[in-house]
Amino acid sequence: MNNNSCNNNDGYERALRIIQEANRNRPILYGCCNPTNGSGPTGPTGPTGPAGPATIAVGTTTTGEAGTEASVTNSGTAENVILDFVIPTGATGPTGATGATGPAGETPTLTIGTVTTGDPGTEASATITGTAPNFVLNLTIPQGPTGATGETGPIGPTGATGATGPTGATGEIGPTGPTGPISPAGPMGPTGPMGPMGPTGPTGPAGPVA
Repeated sequence: MNNNSCNNNDGYERALRIIQEANRNRPILYGCCNPTNGSGPTGPTGPTGPAGPATIAVGTTTTGEAGTEASVTNSGTAENVILDFVIPTGATGPTGATGATGPAGETPTLTIGTVTTGDPGTEASATITGTAPNFVLNLTIPQGPTGATGETGPIGPTGATGATGPTGATGEIGPTGPTGPISPAGPMGPTGPMGPMGPTGPTGPAGPVA
């Protein structure tokens, strides 16, 4: 049901007329009046009229085009009335006053998150994570084909010698190596000059008599 409000009462007045019409379908017994002799004798009771509406309910309420007539129809039966209303759109009201400016929202930020190398031949993709107003852009970029090997560039100049590092700790003494072979005797050197005569020694003991 469309519960549009409308200030036009024509639809409701027509519904009232339908109800009144239904009530008028009931036979009403009227007395016969004699203007000169007063009331006459009571006539016989007439037949029972048809039953009036048992229920009255509102069905649909539809908004019609502006400028058209309002209408109401009974989509039910004479006993169970269902009123369907068509109410035209009313005239556009005056423009309301401009509301106050709302508070300024937070300035969003977008930072680069992860950059992943995908397989060759796949499609590049991008996803945004994080929560407002701080967003993170994550990229997946496929690996391109291997390019041709470029020419070898010239050798650059030798760099300056770096500073000598600190002396390392003395290592353990290694095992004694095997004795090397004996070298052959060298040639005899020249005879040196005679030295000075030494002092006379003491007289020895007398020998035996011959």
